Amino acid sequence: MNYNAIVYINGKKLGEHVGGFTPFNFEITDKVNDGENFIIVKVDNKRLPEGVPTVNTDWWNYGGITRDVDLIEVPGTFIRDYFIQLSKGSTDNICGWLQLDGNSLSQNVHIKIPEAGIDETLKTDENGYTTFRIKSKLTLWSPENPKLYDVIITSTTDTVNDKIGFRSIETKGSNIFLNGNKIFLRGISIHEEAPVRSGRAYSKKDAQTLLGWAKELGCNFVRLAHYPHNENMIRQAELMEF
Repeated sequence: MNYNAIVYINGKKLGEHVGGFTPFNFEITDKVNDGENFIIVKVDNKRLPEGVPTVNTDWWNYGGITRDVDLIEVPGTFIRDYFIQLSKGSTDNICGWLQLDGNSLSQNVHIKIPEAGIDETLKTDENGYTTFRIKSKLTLWSPENPKLYDVIITSTTDTVNDKIGFRSIETKGSNIFLNGNKIFLRGISIHEEAPVRSGRAYSKKDAQTLLGWAKELGCNFVRLAHYPHNENMIRQAELMEF
């Protein structure tokens, strides 16, 4: 089997991950020593007939570590994951879920979107999970007005801040509708290639350059290639006015 990354801590195998474009993490709470520690990441970009990418493909399979590596310290109980968007078919209902992880999973959590007047208190279940649906009047995101809201999620011991643009996208026949209005998409495909050097596009500046060139061409959308791009690309696309 083709292991794209194997991680070791203090000489012992911590875990492995297949795929060079998706994020992964390992908990090291019980693996670290008092004092000095060391981590080794072994990456392998060999092409295999049964692998992805296979032996023949149309993009360069760069090797090495091409994404950020972070050591993240979290409290005993933390916000592991969350999902917030407009409800399907609605432009004024926010729905989603959140998941806690740790040793105190059933607790009150708060979702705040100050500019929209939202301040909701929720209760997670014994597994640290809860869902929600919130009614609110929002300024919807569009290429001409890329409106982002500050979203604050707070548990007893942890806080996560995000910026989210709310929009509705649907198709009717051969037409695409954004926020209920028909939109004509003008765009190009972008590979995760650095614009002015060799290698992967990974930085905020790389994303700004590539999206800026697309904007100069008259695009109001881009198709990212057939693998997840660096998060910087998505974040910068959310901010740009087209």
